[in-house]
Amino acid sequence: MNRVCVVVPVHTATPSAYELISFQQCFAVLGKHPIKVIAPAGMDLIRYQEVVSYFEVLAIDPKWQASLVAYNKLKISRYFYNLFANYEFLLTYELDCFVFEDALEFWCSKGYDYIGAPWFEGYTDPKPDAKFLGVGNSGFSLRRVSSVRQILRSIYYREPAEYELGRKKKLIAYIKFPYRWLRNQLGENYTLQVARHLNEDLFFSNVAPTYANSFRVAPVEEALKFSFEVKPEVLFDLNGTKLPMGCHAWWRYNLAFWRPFIEGYGFTLAE
Repeated sequence: MNRVCVVVPVHTATPSAYELISFQQCFAVLGKHPIKVIAPAGMDLIRYQEVVSYFEVLAIDPKWQASLVAYNKLKISRYFYNLFANYEFLLTYELDCFVFEDALEFWCSKGYDYIGAPWFEGYTDPKPDAKFLGVGNSGFSLRRVSSVRQILRSIYYREPAEYELGRKKKLIAYIKFPYRWLRNQLGENYTLQVARHLNEDLFFSNVAPTYANSFRVAPVEEALKFSFEVKPEVLFDLNGTKLPMGCHAWWRYNLAFWRPFIEGYGFTLAE
């Protein structure tokens, strides 16, 4: 069993300048670990090869990256985690991330099943006085592969709306349960694959711990040492004016805050 793998999903053959900065920084800081670039089969990766001459590519069916919904389904699919079954942990590094230091071994040793940046009330649009909602953002996140695979085998997810079904429909659902259970065991967990409005980070932060008390999500006070996303200036102060291991969506949320740190690594950011 290998310790940890870094997974870099690539969605386009024409990345932006900022995405290429994120790509370069991943290999510069985390290069001693296995790094797998996940890309749709047949995609031209020449732009990435111009900044990192060699990297390993796992080509997957383009359907998984055809939309944001499809990509979320990929990250709650058995197929995805089976690709990394020989690793204990998986770090997801999307191309709007930036990593400041290699603390992967430290975070793997903490024993969490899932850790990402803290969330505030309002998610992507929090008010100035917004309180923490918990830990979730998955753009820069670490997850234990065996725990995720177990959850995907065992969970039978029901959408919240299904609990409002009438008694007759509920009876029919229970009659069909053995067939549905068997279907879940033999292939993809279809209850997750057909779920509407189920983002994969919400699944791991909220749904998985509800179904399995043993599934450990890092608390906010730990997660803010691992990653920032929304309100980075607030998290920076709470973390004793220290940077986390990495961050997500650095040019979307307060680029002015991130600029001096990222340019300190030798990159030039457009005004």
